[in-house]
Amino acid sequence: MREPGAERGPARLLDELAARGFSVLRGDAALAPEEAARAPWSFAERLLGARPRLVERQPIKAVPGGRSFAASSAAAPLHTDSQCFAGAPPAVQIMACVRPAERGGGCLLLDGWPLLSTIERADPELFRALFTVYRRIPFVFGDFFGPTVSLRDGALALTHAPVVPPGDAIAARLAPFIEASRREVIELALGPADLLVVDNRRMLHGRRAFEGGAREFVRLLVWMEARLPSPPAFHALAAQVADAASRRLAAAPEAARRRLGLGAPPSPEARRRLGLVLEMLRGVPPGVLAARERIPEPALYRLRDAALAAAESALSGDAEGAEGADDGALGEAIARMSRG
Repeated sequence: MREPGAERGPARLLDELAARGFSVLRGDAALAPEEAARAPWSFAERLLGARPRLVERQPIKAVPGGRSFAASSAAAPLHTDSQCFAGAPPAVQIMACVRPAERGGGCLLLDGWPLLSTIERADPELFRALFTVYRRIPFVFGDFFGPTVSLRDGALALTHAPVVPPGDAIAARLAPFIEASRREVIELALGPADLLVVDNRRMLHGRRAFEGGAREFVRLLVWMEARLPSPPAFHALAAQVADAASRRLAAAPEAARRRLGLGAPPSPEARRRLGLVLEMLRGVPPGVLAARERIPEPALYRLRDAALAAAESALSGDAEGAEGADDGALGEAIARMSRG
């Protein structure tokens, strides 16, 4: 049985994401999980109706010795997926069910916008801190730097790690509000070939523990040009904070500003060119791109070579030393913000 509205195009799907933050599609043969694993970019484009900026694919299944929640059968606390591209977390998470668990493993969702409204009424000081306190938020994939709620690539984004870091007073004060919202958590049982599509910058997601070991999903994280809506008052506050932080950290290295979500946005033409290079690298024929974009094939090859040369140059030095310098600059920036 299909849920209401499952047979729809991308426009209706995006409308549903805007309205409630998630959508479930039940057993659509045209959107099989095997296709998500085989051709993630075209799968995301067909589902969302536009070419994505970037797609990250990962199998979600328990493996022996798995370090992350994604690779274990343990319960996954509510969190966001906050690995960043160009300073922004993925806009959309797609979970394609290959097979459900024998017992347990339900998907959990909590809407971040009502959560923030509750905090605003109950604890205005914490609400303000969620937007203004720049800090390090650790994840298994690496640390996120910035406030819990911030503007990222022009969109409002909520960031929350699955485990409260030691000494993080903001996360410790936020945790009871999340716990108190348990009655608002939506639990979904997905079957083979079902899809769960989530506004990743709005919704916290998690998972029940499961048994049987066979549970398997294909997860796609999608960065896209379109921005899903957010409460105007929250967006305005985050924009005000970002503007003040950008002025205060004007002298910080651009790499640090970028990771804080304060970097200068690339021009539309630069984004378009990078998109073409990424399409070439994932195997789209240059002739197809040349015809679609009305650009000579030699120009495409020059763009690809320029992008790879820039990447090679950026990666040719002491990567460990550069990472340490980057983290040091980020630490200095956060310390400066904390001094008021």
